[in-house]
Amino acid sequence: MNNVAIEPVVTKRQLRVFFDLPQRLYRDDPNYVVPLRMELNKQFNKNKNPFFEHAEVQPFLAYKDGEVVGRITAAKNHRHNEFYKDGAGFFGFFECIDDPEVAKKLLNTAEGWLRERKTTFVLGPLSFSMNDDVSPGVLVSGFESPPFILMGHAFPYYQNFIEGTGYEKAVDVLAFRMPIQQEINPRFVAIVERLKRTRNIKIRFFDPKNFWRDAKILIDIYNSAWDGNWGFVPFTEDEFIEIVKSLKEIYIRELVQIAEIDGEPVGWAMTLPNINEALIHINGKLFPFGLFKLMYWMKRVKGLRMWGLGIKPEYRKRGVDVMLYYHSLIEGKRLGYTDGELSWVLETNVPIIRAAHYVKGEEYKRYRIYKKSIS
Repeated sequence: MNNVAIEPVVTKRQLRVFFDLPQRLYRDDPNYVVPLRMELNKQFNKNKNPFFEHAEVQPFLAYKDGEVVGRITAAKNHRHNEFYKDGAGFFGFFECIDDPEVAKKLLNTAEGWLRERKTTFVLGPLSFSMNDDVSPGVLVSGFESPPFILMGHAFPYYQNFIEGTGYEKAVDVLAFRMPIQQEINPRFVAIVERLKRTRNIKIRFFDPKNFWRDAKILIDIYNSAWDGNWGFVPFTEDEFIEIVKSLKEIYIRELVQIAEIDGEPVGWAMTLPNINEALIHINGKLFPFGLFKLMYWMKRVKGLRMWGLGIKPEYRKRGVDVMLYYHSLIEGKRLGYTDGELSWVLETNVPIIRAAHYVKGEEYKRYRIYKKSIS
């Protein structure tokens, strides 16, 4: 391991190298989607990403014989530790060549940085947290197809490298694939019809004329609905607003649905067009010609991802989730989409997994979050 050196990223040039590395590593992998560079720049910009208001982050690069061969971030999320009081630290953005020594040196460096900041255990990969817009965990099954929007891809050997450095499984998150142009299960339809007759549940679309009013409804329900989920930390309003702003250009009004009972918002579902089908053609750059390519391919997107669904705890088991699933599927069919993904779903979330099966969903990708004590 003597010829492997790790350096902290401190300059803009190093950060560009940090961003560029995956494109070089995955150049022969047809399933890798290069993220938009402008989004990466914003994510790592302390003045534009509200995450940095309550967190410390340090990226690192690995060099072997003078060549960049790996990267990682270490993060201490003070908001997480205030919420759980558990002394957690995090690693993320992990990428490296097929060399266990490089992986070990990267992970050990991140652990050392976190240990200096009094953390007692590490979770990862998370980029940067469970609230981040990219899926948590490393892909451990389902390498045969490109990821949907805001989901991750990885090399199969990452699992062995992480586990070989002393990490153990904390939890898995799942992705389900389903056809959208399907004949809906008659039992599912019967349940919906019964709910229409017996419950005063109304499903309305997100209102672009009252964008920020409805965005506030989404964050209020999110922080109530997700409370108690594994790894949950409440969004700050600024964090959620940034996510909503980033989705503003791609969301489809009919596929952001708010459930109301007696006029009170009690749940929501957001389904997004799978823009990865377009991004895979532009190599992460909009200029000078990427924007035109993006516009061309966006018209040909056929996939949808249900990005989030949440219901206030006091309104669960009333059929709100069934109504949201049904109406999301109906609108997706009406709009002509053909391919769907429901993700990410905690492996312990039995009601959501059961609901996925109602709409012919099958698990096709699995991501794993790891944990390691460093005290």
